[in-house]
Amino acid sequence: MPVIFDEIHKYKADRIRASVNQAIGKLPVDFKGKRSAFIKVNIVRPAGPESCIVTHPAVVEGLIQSLREHGVGDITIAEGSAAGVDTECAFRKSGYQALADRMRVRLLDLNSESTKRCARPWDYGTLDLPVAAVQSDLYINVPKMKTHFHTGVTLSIKNQQGLLTPAAKKATHREYDLDPGLVSIAKTIRPHLVVVDGIDAMEGEGPTKGVKKHTGVLVYGDDMLETDIACCAFMGLSGLTIRHLKCAAEQGLGRVEPEIIGAAFASLRTSFVMPSPKPKQLLNFYSWKNYRACAEDEHSFEEAIHLAMVTPRYWFTFFPKFLYFAALGRFHLLRGKSARFPDAPGRVLCIGDCCRKVAEERGTSFVPGCPPKPEDIVETIRRMK
Repeated sequence: MPVIFDEIHKYKADRIRASVNQAIGKLPVDFKGKRSAFIKVNIVRPAGPESCIVTHPAVVEGLIQSLREHGVGDITIAEGSAAGVDTECAFRKSGYQALADRMRVRLLDLNSESTKRCARPWDYGTLDLPVAAVQSDLYINVPKMKTHFHTGVTLSIKNQQGLLTPAAKKATHREYDLDPGLVSIAKTIRPHLVVVDGIDAMEGEGPTKGVKKHTGVLVYGDDMLETDIACCAFMGLSGLTIRHLKCAAEQGLGRVEPEIIGAAFASLRTSFVMPSPKPKQLLNFYSWKNYRACAEDEHSFEEAIHLAMVTPRYWFTFFPKFLYFAALGRFHLLRGKSARFPDAPGRVLCIGDCCRKVAEERGTSFVPGCPPKPEDIVETIRRMK
């Protein structure tokens, strides 16, 4: 099936509506008689619409306008943000609460215990999926075009991770390999339409700490693998070098040489800077990466530093010690199930439940939690010798 690239440089809902209408006329997506739609966006954490961290709400606004023109009146916008993130806060910060109020559509927090779910078999037993996604006449996957320090890219197949319960999300990091897990989700539920927000994308340390990259495209497809591979080609990547896409191709989820429609693909095609495999470094402070690490553990550490900065009782007990470790000594931050103990000398702090085994084996300082609480991280560093 074709993958369509349309050139759009501004987040204008009317222009996006026209683009959606044109694209669906070229795709084998039948809107006739459809009355309900489930729109899965990408809002991994609280961030503004212009941050490039989230699917821009103007894309969804244009999509809603198009759906209503086609007679689809019962519309739900849904997301389950990353582990430990308040999805309702993310809805407000990203502009989706305001959009839902203005457009009078339902906003669904997929992390809420009140979300109705139905069981579906998958490669790891039973997967609880949102009833709204399974039973709506149309399921539309609307990811953001970004790089990702775990999976290389985060497009439509990766975006489906947000459909899972918080416990199932954590299991993808702790109990089994993320890439085949993503493919198993893709085999269990597939959208009728994919709309990739690539007007402003993100490169480098995605999905939350990268750099804005204006690429000026919306991408449409009805097959996730074909759409994601086409997006990779647009981003200057070979789709089959991305582990979960290679795994999906090996399991026959779609064509690896999609038909690409639209002059924008050739005229705007570019190269994305990928995440660095090296640890993040500030002075002698090293935050080590690994494939199984959770980004929310790192966010918790950053929140811990912020907490210490704004809390007077920590000014003379936390910062002198931390600055000594980072400036005059060497400090290593480890997280994730596959964390490797650094060869270089220095103090080591392991954070997050996945890193417990390394901490116990090496006898290092450890902060439990999934993700750990910022105040627990501050207190642990305060107690370090």
